[in-house]
Amino acid sequence: MLKINDTLERTAERIATGAPLTILAIGSSTTAGVGASAPGAGYPLQLERLVEAALPGIEVRMHVSGVGGETAAQTLVRLEQQLAIVQPDLVLWQVGTNDALADVPEDAFRQLVEHGVASVLATGADLVLIDQQFYPTISRPARYERFVSIVDDVGTRMKACVFSRYGLMKTWALQAPGGLRPMLAADGFHMSDRGYACLASSLAREIMDAARRPHVAADVRIRPALAPQILLTAGGASGL
Repeated sequence: MLKINDTLERTAERIATGAPLTILAIGSSTTAGVGASAPGAGYPLQLERLVEAALPGIEVRMHVSGVGGETAAQTLVRLEQQLAIVQPDLVLWQVGTNDALADVPEDAFRQLVEHGVASVLATGADLVLIDQQFYPTISRPARYERFVSIVDDVGTRMKACVFSRYGLMKTWALQAPGGLRPMLAADGFHMSDRGYACLASSLAREIMDAARRPHVAADVRIRPALAPQILLTAGGASGL
């Protein structure tokens, strides 16, 4: 589910040298963990625990900056502030759902994402864009999917990795026992603890796989058991 448009070179370097890995997770309600039963059940902190378990001896510093209901324009202001304050090695930018729902013009959304990608890459940090969520009651699916495509297109053109949460959740809806419902909170829109766990495990696996690619850093040392552990966690929870 991770489209590798560029290597996660800085992440690989930090792992290879045993240096602390600083991650900034920024976005709207998914990053804030809306729908989770407790703060630790949101995807960023679950992801942090998985990466720490996979990289014994390496300190993982997760900074969570999520504000429910934000559009890209609002998050962009905070993103540029957080880049200066946190100085992350890896940025996870969850973006686009609220823009599609709030009638933000498509061209304006594209420009905002381009601006944000450029700001992150200018710092030398790695970037993973996390695209929109899928949910059963999307009212204007054609428009919504155009926004999904914008995130993918910007990532491809500007050489930023893109994690397709939309594709992942749509797969759950089609293949998982009981469909998507167990992955969603009671409101049928935000993610549940189970959904966040599956998102975190899938994203952690993809990030680690990307960081350990031989052409990125031949000396990277990642515990071999990570991939099967995460696959089992994601498969067991999602029924895939």
